[in-house]
Amino acid sequence: MIADELRRISKGEVLFDDWSRTIYSVDGSHISLRPELIQKPIDVEEVRKICKLCSAKNIAITARGAGTGLLGQSLSSGIVLDFTVNMNKIVEIDDDFVVAQPGLVKAKLDKELGKKRKVFPPDPASSNFCTIGGMIANNASGPHSLSYGNTIDHIQEISVVYADGTSSIIGHGLEPDEKISKMLSLVAPRTALIRRKYPKVSKNSCGYRLDAVLSDRGFFPQKVFAASEGTLGIITSVKLKIVDVPLYRGLLVIGFQDLESLMKVVPAILKFFPSALELLDSSVLWPRPKCFGITSCSLYIEFSGDNLSDIEMKLLRCQSKLEGKYEILQTAFDPISISKIWEARKNALNNIMKLTVGSRKPVGLIEDTVVNPTQLFEYCIFLKKLYSQYNLDYTMYGHVGNGNLHTRPLVDIEERQEVNLLEDLARKVFKRVIAYGGTITGEHGDGLVRSKYIPQLYGSQVYSLFVKLKRIFDPQLIMNPGKKVLFSNARP
Repeated sequence: MIADELRRISKGEVLFDDWSRTIYSVDGSHISLRPELIQKPIDVEEVRKICKLCSAKNIAITARGAGTGLLGQSLSSGIVLDFTVNMNKIVEIDDDFVVAQPGLVKAKLDKELGKKRKVFPPDPASSNFCTIGGMIANNASGPHSLSYGNTIDHIQEISVVYADGTSSIIGHGLEPDEKISKMLSLVAPRTALIRRKYPKVSKNSCGYRLDAVLSDRGFFPQKVFAASEGTLGIITSVKLKIVDVPLYRGLLVIGFQDLESLMKVVPAILKFFPSALELLDSSVLWPRPKCFGITSCSLYIEFSGDNLSDIEMKLLRCQSKLEGKYEILQTAFDPISISKIWEARKNALNNIMKLTVGSRKPVGLIEDTVVNPTQLFEYCIFLKKLYSQYNLDYTMYGHVGNGNLHTRPLVDIEERQEVNLLEDLARKVFKRVIAYGGTITGEHGDGLVRSKYIPQLYGSQVYSLFVKLKRIFDPQLIMNPGKKVLFSNARP
């Protein structure tokens, strides 16, 4: 029995009872998949032994953090490794970097870095629960990625264990191992193809980020693991760039009567370089704050920096550029008030998941597209017409400063007809997004739900690179199968 073999080679807890398998069969998505068992490794050596065993027996192995993924990223019928119990520590904090284990919760890291007035900038809404390993796997970002970038931009070095049980430390300037050398040989001759085919947007977690691996600044192999969803190797620790917490912040919340009016002003506001620019529609705000009145949607505009006067001036200039009817809902400059206002944005997804219209519920498939912010107005009109055509209620919020819209139609996934409707809707939405030069996956990942659409974005030539890359790192196809690249002989 595999559980007995795991107990012989590891000290970490092994779970294979029905209750545990049921708990680990779900994540933040609408699907479920029962694992064979769950193991909680205590250190890198145990991870190596487990991977070696799974390789010998051809058993699927999947890394898991908090299970906050929205598309089945951490679900598997094989062995699930839970890193939240033992491998959840801060290893080192320096002036400009932190070394952390994969099971460390983002909020815990924030608390420790805050003592030094430092921050690891990506701030997904799930920060209170999500882990550093999960953030890397998804290339998480959040509202302030507008000024700080995404997780991929902060990875300096990464320690991984491969499917065969070997381990490596990977980073810019470090001696490449055999797999990394093969990746370079794969990518380097195809640089022109990659640059031509990859979306020209500020967020992208679709497929493998080969465009970030080989840039104008050199070879950055560690970045291939960002957004890879554990399909190339198991992350055991990571060195991340950190930055200073800004001295001052200013937040302005403005209400609009309709989404189109809000989308129109986004390009003008971006010229002032806000640190965050966020959309919330009325469906997201529950319970609805009294100050929001009858507005249909709201825009969060934040500036940050070391000069309060400059921040105040930028907010005033933003107001002068606004067109049409709007209402100033809230203004704040002190940290406590700003934090409270942001809570409405942070709770957006939780509130959305409580919505129902009969048997219909919000379903994530098209909820993470990214286009150029200048295209948002046209894209918004397209989406609203499409929802009307299909007679679907919907929610809409997101990082409009990045052109990243989180929109969910309400459908009944128990009805085959409605599932078909959703898939037809997705094909049309993705076709339009691709025509814009955008991406179908900004920050939420591909997982079991969206991986089949990856070829639609990149085309056959780039997708074949993904297949070859997967074979380089995981020739047996046991690392979190069913995500990113699909093989008929592989099981999730």
